[in-house]
Amino acid sequence: MNLFYIQSTIRGMSYVTSFLEDNFIGLTWPGTGDLGEMSPEEWKEQLREHYRLEETELAHVIKDFHTFVHTMQDGDYIVMKDDEWVYVGDLGDYYYDDSLGTEEDLICHRRGVTWLGRIPLEDLNDKVQAFIHQAAMLAQFEHPVSQAQLDRHLADINEAPEGVQASNSPSYKVDKATIEAALHVLRQALDSEDINIRVRAAEAILQYARS
Repeated sequence: MNLFYIQSTIRGMSYVTSFLEDNFIGLTWPGTGDLGEMSPEEWKEQLREHYRLEETELAHVIKDFHTFVHTMQDGDYIVMKDDEWVYVGDLGDYYYDDSLGTEEDLICHRRGVTWLGRIPLEDLNDKVQAFIHQAAMLAQFEHPVSQAQLDRHLADINEAPEGVQASNSPSYKVDKATIEAALHVLRQALDSEDINIRVRAAEAILQYARS
């Protein structure tokens, strides 16, 4: 398992609330299509077609996309920050969603996230402080994940008194393994021959995504 950092402010706009409420993280550069089905050379052609980028900036964007699409894996950890907190999540798969359009400020390149909790910035150790205070859009933690010591702080959040957690933080009454097992069952139910079972499974998954 690896740990990654993503900037939550893109082109001067904060996406913290959107990422938390809609359970995803993402990159801009819409209109290029699903990059999971393309080669890096095709990425370049799509970016050149839609955006006027100098070669240096293009190289940085291609590097970010490679990290986002290929280096990140389902089950890795992601962190992002605002002025007071670092939010920790469990990454899902890459997908492309342009259902709302392809305007430049829309986030079409996405990965689903199960948010695990938040940690006050001052509680992070020196390695993580350096990790999250860099200019890169995306970054990978260069040390073993255990050295980030995130689980210890997340456990503290689980035991925090009522009122300490943010209103948009996930519930901690059910452990993560149980939630993942339940979601696995629901995903299997989506393939049922019974349409009523498929509908109920879809409703349950959408309800979880909105919670």
